[in-house]
Order: sequence, then structure tokens, then C-alpha cells
Amino acid sequence: MFREALARAGLAAFVFACLVPFPRPTVSGPVHPISVAEAFATVSGEPAGLAPERVRDVARGEVLGVEAAPIATVEAPVATAKPTPEATPAPAAPTPAPLLDPPTAGIVVASWYGPGFYGNRTACGQTYTPEIVGVAHRTLPCGTLVVLEYRGRTLTVPVIDRGPYIAGRALDLSSATHIAIGCPDLCTLSMRVGQ
Repeated sequence: MFREALARAGLAAFVFACLVPFPRPTVSGPVHPISVAEAFATVSGEPAGLAPERVRDVARGEVLGVEAAPIATVEAPVATAKPTPEATPAPAAPTPAPLLDPPTAGIVVASWYGPGFYGNRTACGQTYTPEIVGVAHRTLPCGTLVVLEYRGRTLTVPVIDRGPYIAGRALDLSSATHIAIGCPDLCTLSMRVGQ
């Protein structure tokens, strides 16, 4: 375990050294090329005539007359790629339930639509305003009269638009119809087709 951690640290240091550029020292004066022998002579302070001999000694592995010990090598474990598990396909998104044709008679759920639609054209060709009286139904023909009953109030209105497109609702009341019948935002009322 320690060897693996040491090998990873060494690999990380090697990658870092390879990828990160080191800044070069700045030289204020002119730069002249020099040979290794001249550099060694300057550092050791010996005459330049002995420097080439010393360079050859270093090249053979001798330093100041002493043979260099063999360098110990460390074998790092070879990293093997672990097989990646096969990706399982994501479950398909549930398909929304199709909107069934709303009932044309009986007890139905109704909502109303208003300010966001003012000024738009209805499916039956009228301009939707706050004063228009009518309902939106998905399947009844435009102009069909619908009788609505809610808490003792009865109102006969035409179909003027298509909707609602929310599952479970049969009618969208216009703003004026919603106020006239006294239905809150969402209500259950009796509906029938007729005069």
C-alpha cells in the first residue's frame, strides 16, 4: 500500500515537472557559450588543463578517485486499467397520459383563464377580452351552447375556445363567466349541452 502511494506521488511529481514550465533565469549581460571543461575549471578552481581529465573520470563513474556505487533502482508497479462497468441505459422517461376527450355532460371540473390571454384570438375567431362570456372545451364545436350550474346559479354560454389542456379538467371559463357564476379558481360544476 505504501509503495503504491509512493509510486503515485512520484508519478504526480513527474507529470507536474513535465507540464509546468519553469521560469528561466534572467541574465543582465551578454551571454557567451562555454564548454563543460571551462565550467568545471571555474567551479573547482583547478587549472583548466586538469579539467578535461576530471570530466572523463566523472563520465566513467569515478568521483575524485572513488568509484561510484551502483544506483539502486526501484521498480514501480505497473498501473493496470480496471475494467469499467458497462453503462446501463437510463430508464425511459414516463410518457404523459394522453388527454382523454372531456365529458360533454355531467359533473365536471372547471378552471378559468384570464389576463395572460387578453387580446389573443380564440380558436373560434374572436378576440379574447375580460368581458367575453363563454367557455373553452377541447371537443365541442364552436358556438355550441352549454348550460352550467354551480351553487344554485345557472348560466348558458357558448363554446368560444379550445382547452383546457390540463388532465382532469373539462372546461376553462372565461373571466366574465367565472365571475358571473361565482366559481373560484377551480370548481366542480354541472354541465350539459343544450338551450
